[in-house]
Amino acid sequence: MPTGFQSFDQLRSNRNNFVYVDKTAYVYEIASNEFPQILTRPRRFGKSTLLSTVKELFLHGLEPCDGQTESYFKGLAIEKLWRDDGHYLVLHLDFNEINSDCTTAAAFEQLLMNYVTAFCREHNIDLAKKLIAEPQRFRELFSAMLELVPNRSLVLLLDEYDSPLHYHCDNEQELEICRFLMRGIFSAIKRHSNKFRCIFFTGVTRFQDLDLGSAGNNFTDLSFEKGFAACCGYTRDELKQYFAQQLRYATAVREKCAPEAVSDAQVEKLLNEMSDWYDGYSFSGAQNIKVFSPWSVLRFFSNEDALVQPYWSNEVGNGIPQVLKIALDRLDLPQLINDASVGDIEIDSNQFQQSSLLNPKANSSSLLFQTGYLTLCEPFITSGKLHLRCPNKEIRLAFANLLARHFFNLEEDICSPESSSKAVLALISLDPDKIRAYFNQILSAISYSNFNITNEAAVANFVSVLLFGAELKPRNEVLSSLGRADCVIDLPRYKLTVVFEYKFESSSNPKKLEQKLEEAVVQVKKREYGDNATSEPRVARFALVFCAAPKVRKFFHVSLVDIINRA
Repeated sequence: MPTGFQSFDQLRSNRNNFVYVDKTAYVYEIASNEFPQILTRPRRFGKSTLLSTVKELFLHGLEPCDGQTESYFKGLAIEKLWRDDGHYLVLHLDFNEINSDCTTAAAFEQLLMNYVTAFCREHNIDLAKKLIAEPQRFRELFSAMLELVPNRSLVLLLDEYDSPLHYHCDNEQELEICRFLMRGIFSAIKRHSNKFRCIFFTGVTRFQDLDLGSAGNNFTDLSFEKGFAACCGYTRDELKQYFAQQLRYATAVREKCAPEAVSDAQVEKLLNEMSDWYDGYSFSGAQNIKVFSPWSVLRFFSNEDALVQPYWSNEVGNGIPQVLKIALDRLDLPQLINDASVGDIEIDSNQFQQSSLLNPKANSSSLLFQTGYLTLCEPFITSGKLHLRCPNKEIRLAFANLLARHFFNLEEDICSPESSSKAVLALISLDPDKIRAYFNQILSAISYSNFNITNEAAVANFVSVLLFGAELKPRNEVLSSLGRADCVIDLPRYKLTVVFEYKFESSSNPKKLEQKLEEAVVQVKKREYGDNATSEPRVARFALVFCAAPKVRKFFHVSLVDIINRA
């Protein structure tokens, strides 16, 4: 499995034995277009490999190179499509790599200038013909280089173009240097468009989101195009075609039999389970074009036991920290949980398009989409409402842990692949002791030096995140005819709805705790919580009292108030 390898020539070298999923039909479309193009996808989705493939195509075409006996493109889709025999100047810039050791925007700009100067020396581009003195800014150097190269000779490939902007987005002075630099690049591309054979940028956030003005309005954004929905990530058909051997072996491990004894039905069963965990990403909204996370699939097949594990949360759960931190800081946690539980997260499409990393009033959902925690549920539209959701179990689990770490300052994950069965078993038991033990076991993970539960709302938020990570659908503050239930959880498989009424007590005084419990029980009965909040035939209503005293800090009382049978 090519985990950790992104370069097309490494993947296709006959000295290696890596699986390569053929995406060159998309590369052909990108390379055939002479207008500037940009593609945004979450991290670890194959953007760098796609860009590396474009680079190799323009460097060597379909000819063998690097001592290979055959072209790297031998047997791939593009071999029958590509007719361009020209070899081009290819300037490939990886902003994430260049920026990795820079603490300031000025340092990044200097390294970028060094890189382009070296490129000019390598290709005998004499900058002295255009520059009297050493350039002080990158835009001056870049423009001079463009004036010197022949028309239609240059291929500009820019990977993670938004990396330095993300890195400095919380420092206005540094950020402005980055934005000035990026505006210079986009403006130079506009002025010297005749110099380029191909321009292709990749990143996580769109340049519109970074307030670069009209500098990039000549770019074609491929990010939501249906024709490019599967250019990164793996479709189910691609898994069956390129990973047939790995699928059979993984199935054999799970079924405890020899690979040759594995049936097609057993492979499909594994694919269905993998789909629940890793599939569901939609970048056009078309329901028939969804992709698996490539990083998760590769990690899955690299695991000797072939167990479904949340690789996203283990390896890249923080995505790009700056973008996620800003998204989480803007997040209305109760509203997010409620929206995700009731159905999809709804957002105005204009707000989605105009959302900016730098606008504090912008909706956080668009940033969560761009970092891979939400995905489109329907085709992208330019007006009206868009609907987003977590794509799969892995992301739902990673998202719950991310929310818990951010809002409760936890140092370890509280949700696991086993969370769902534990939560369901506790709830359907209708046993107050089992429910209390389940919640209190998770609460023990909280470091109260980092997060102290100080009110009823904090209790409700914590429980909601926990249940959300367990694949349940908690709804907070559910309106009934006589009041609002603190939490309602539907369990359709068991034809059951569970209703929670929370009370908070800062003292460990037994009489006060007992009094709070009595208040909760009376409130549940009086206000008929849950009566019109569900269509399930059974409603079980509980009163819970959280004790916040320093030596307790747990649910002290959990009481089953009653069970309503509607049948």
